[in-house]
Amino acid sequence: MFHIVTVQRYRSTSEGGTASPLTISLNSFMKDRNMRVLKVLVTCEETHSKILTILDDNDLDYVISDHTRDPDTAAMISCPLPASGVEPVRSKLGELELSDQVYLVVVDPEMVVPAETNEEDRYSQVEGLGYQGISRSELHSNASDLVPEFTIYSLMTAISAVIATAGVLLESLAVLVGSMVIAPLIGPPMATSVATVIDDGGLFARTVRYQIAGSAIGMLSATAFALLIRISSFVPADLAVNAVLQFSTHTAPGVLLVVVALSAGVAGALSLSTGAEVGLVGVMIAAALVPPLGVMGVGIAWAEWIIAAGSGMVVLINVVSINLAAIITFWYLGYHPESWLELRRVRSRMLVRVIVLTVAIVLLATLLANLTGAAEMLSAVSRTFASGFDRGILY
Repeated sequence: MFHIVTVQRYRSTSEGGTASPLTISLNSFMKDRNMRVLKVLVTCEETHSKILTILDDNDLDYVISDHTRDPDTAAMISCPLPASGVEPVRSKLGELELSDQVYLVVVDPEMVVPAETNEEDRYSQVEGLGYQGISRSELHSNASDLVPEFTIYSLMTAISAVIATAGVLLESLAVLVGSMVIAPLIGPPMATSVATVIDDGGLFARTVRYQIAGSAIGMLSATAFALLIRISSFVPADLAVNAVLQFSTHTAPGVLLVVVALSAGVAGALSLSTGAEVGLVGVMIAAALVPPLGVMGVGIAWAEWIIAAGSGMVVLINVVSINLAAIITFWYLGYHPESWLELRRVRSRMLVRVIVLTVAIVLLATLLANLTGAAEMLSAVSRTFASGFDRGILY
């Protein structure tokens, strides 16, 4: 038997009786991100009856608007559900092989009147994803919505990279934080990860292009702005570019960089899959990507190639790690095809991508460690020669 939790119509009073929902105080109104309203538009009376049978068998509440007896009218069935109950209901309705005249719409309500006065959860665990997350369809839709139009994405990325470069040259953490806030970098990696686990080839290809283009646009914008600053009179000719190393993470241990990026990917996947606010997680992801782009632009403009290469590797490590963590998290939470044949095919493809991303992280971290060692050795040699000249040893 397919079980779905029931939305209670009434609540108990202190005397043990029942009271209409109309008696609930206005203080009970609340924003509930765990609630959804499933709306089904039906134009066929036979299909209408089948859908109502499913809802009745699972003891679900619903409201019907209009009817289907008149061929010129359609019925709208509205059913309140917990967010984690949408996917099981949708799957059950999908087994009916409904006609193309049926439309399913999931609505996120702005306000919910709790039907229970006790503090216990109004809903028990439902069968489906195995945790209180949103449906696969809603996850897919939310991930797609996070990807802006390409022109806007390119402009915002370029602006954030320019601001980050200015923050590096000014040695200002406040300016760097501002560049992170406006960077639209959370959408593409989250959408790429969702597309991987639910097998949406079109979305995967589009968002991979977004990530590649975004990195290139950020690097070019940062470099162009840094070159403009260098050839202008806005900064002293003897600017100590090495001071920007304090904003660069290319000298940090590669393991720490990977841990930060993996954590950002996991946090992004959890926020998206629960319908929570992803803005702050977006800032965290931007924090891993935008400052290194600014440092790389300054390094290229001032011909500090080790700094530029190291910061570029940091960007690549962070991008790859965020994608890897998000893919694994979404899969672990149960977002994958239900069909066994599709599951095997998608799992094989996902494993290949996970292996490729893991190998890329190991190689990049190794290269970064070697580059860091070379930079430290070069710095030590430079200090030795400088000290020798100061003491007159090398005259």
